[in-house]
Amino acid sequence: MSLDRKALQQQLLASFRVEAQERLGVLADGLANWREEGASGESIESLFREVHSLKGAARAVGLLPIEQICHAWESLLGAVRGGTLELTPARVELCRYALRGVQALHAGQPANTEEQAQLIEDLEAAAQGAAVSLPESLVAIPALPAEPGTLRVSAGRLDALLFHSESLLQHKLEARAHARLLGEHRAACEPQRGHRLLAGGTLQRLRESAQALPTASQDALKALLEHLDWSQAQLDRLHFEAIQLEKAGKHLSQSLAQLSESLAEELQSVLLLAGSSLVEGLPAMVQDLASQAGKRVTLQVRGASLQVDKRILDELRTPLTHLLRNAVDHGLETPGQRAACGKPEVGLIQLELIQESADRFELRVQDDGRGLALAQLKAKAVAAGLLSEEQAQALSAAEAGKLIFASGLSTSALLTDLSGRGLGMAIVQESVERIGGRIELESEPGRGACFHLHLPLNLSTFRAVIVRNAERTFAVPALAVERCLRLPATAVKNQENRPTLVFEGEVLPVWSLADVLGLTPLARDDGYLTLLLLKVRGERFALLVEELLGDQEITVKNLGRQLLRVRNLLGATVLGDGQLVPILHPGDLYRSALATTASTLVQPAESADVRSQRLLIAEDSFTSRGLLKAILEGAGYRVATANDGLEAWNALKQGPFDLLVSDVEMPRMDGFSLTSRIRADRELAQLPVVLVTALHSAEDRARGLEAGANAYLVKSGFEQDSLLDAIRRLI
Repeated sequence: MSLDRKALQQQLLASFRVEAQERLGVLADGLANWREEGASGESIESLFREVHSLKGAARAVGLLPIEQICHAWESLLGAVRGGTLELTPARVELCRYALRGVQALHAGQPANTEEQAQLIEDLEAAAQGAAVSLPESLVAIPALPAEPGTLRVSAGRLDALLFHSESLLQHKLEARAHARLLGEHRAACEPQRGHRLLAGGTLQRLRESAQALPTASQDALKALLEHLDWSQAQLDRLHFEAIQLEKAGKHLSQSLAQLSESLAEELQSVLLLAGSSLVEGLPAMVQDLASQAGKRVTLQVRGASLQVDKRILDELRTPLTHLLRNAVDHGLETPGQRAACGKPEVGLIQLELIQESADRFELRVQDDGRGLALAQLKAKAVAAGLLSEEQAQALSAAEAGKLIFASGLSTSALLTDLSGRGLGMAIVQESVERIGGRIELESEPGRGACFHLHLPLNLSTFRAVIVRNAERTFAVPALAVERCLRLPATAVKNQENRPTLVFEGEVLPVWSLADVLGLTPLARDDGYLTLLLLKVRGERFALLVEELLGDQEITVKNLGRQLLRVRNLLGATVLGDGQLVPILHPGDLYRSALATTASTLVQPAESADVRSQRLLIAEDSFTSRGLLKAILEGAGYRVATANDGLEAWNALKQGPFDLLVSDVEMPRMDGFSLTSRIRADRELAQLPVVLVTALHSAEDRARGLEAGANAYLVKSGFEQDSLLDAIRRLI
């Protein structure tokens, strides 16, 4: 099938006009605030990103004049953002003039090549610290002509119809809730009807015995019985009406459900587009980028027939462009370099759409290039002041890979018009999280990198976990929730005055949702904690909530233009009972949690005696040694470690310790031999020894006690409380 490049170019230009109009509006507002109020670091970062994205969009449609101005403008903002230049009023005015120049080109005004060249030269000179020379007059911006097509109008009407269909879907949930209440009302009448049948004989006997009563008493009893008969008739009528109302409510609920779901499905089918619409124009862009970089590349696309919400695809175009640009510029090697490594001269980039479940899909972008340069990333992070040398060295490969998402970090040694500013991946991550998704990274040196974007298929509805905290109800996107846990309160321990949880061999931070959102927590008296295990940006953490209400599919409502971006909130939804519930933003929750300085979960500090006690761990397994160290430090002890029995013996002879926790099976000197040597030493004979081992036979236990161990704990049934109790008893 031949590619109609002319039609494609017109389509891309139409998309660019819409995007550029929005970005230019943001830039105009931001620069106006700079002029009146000064610039904050956050506003500089925001405008820097807008100019960066506008430059990329202009390049995609071949608008070279706009791209050149934005590139020079970006250099100036980058220098200010990096702290090498001060944002003086003259530089702000130069930025405003650059904005006017781009607006003029966007409006279709003929380009004055001399003025444009002078503007670019002024911007580049200002970026190098030269004195700013402002033009005498600003470019006049003509009004944009009205677009002749009806595409934008019809799209707006479609969005309005979709909004009304979502409202109808909400009414369906409310009707279902009312039908359930009617059923409960009918069921409440059933016992009364049964009681009437049982009491019928008693009332008949009362009527017969009334003849023996005095006349006045007969009249009173007769009036009472008549009132009872009337009341029973009313109850029968109410019961019958309740049955009819329940039937009508069920019928109305079912009819409304069928109507709303059919309408929503039809409208969603209009908005659902094949994934192929996302990749339109990308193969040509990849080839152009490869030619500029002197590389050869093949782009393979799979799963392009998957149907995805058009709004999701629109939001993904910019992140996907960044990922492909990085794959070509950073990931793939030149043909000569690939041949030297035994690879085909033509690099391979694979783009695949995979449906994960009924409401989720994965966008996978993979290349067979050089992979991430982790050492360079660490060095850049240290140079930028994000990490110290010690922290950088302690990072694992997975943790170092996450540095690529930090704003301003890039492994490119050269700043080019393609990349090197360290901004693209930060934009990718923010864009993915904004639509309720998450991004994961895999990289292998010499084999390439793979980005996994986990996203909802539909932007209007998704599954959420409903929780209650501080007498308020919240919804948490299920995509970010790995597990829901209910654990004893003792499972949460303090480590360096921070609540932590050891789960599946990993020490996880724990935060209270009330602390993160600044709410007043309620008292917990049942001894158990309800926790959500979340994964955000590759980091796992536990979030304490007061009550788990369940999970359900919800319709997402934005907060309106006045509340376009509210920290910790993704949007709002209305439950079936009419309750308005905020939807929490997982990424914001994690950032807010990291900024939390106090926690209601922090237990009272241990006494000075506990803090002064020094323990030694002898364990040859790195994982077990780290787990034991985390448990003991979390309990307030000072802890030192040794890799085997001989190293532990040397440590005991060199410094005072209050207790030894030792494995049995270790190289050079096992735990039994170490314990025997301690008991034979005059200075160490009274030192408490706790053996923690996988050896569980009676013979092994007897051998440990014979060697002189004070406690023998088996790892297969080992719990941290058992270890802490044993230590407290011994010291």
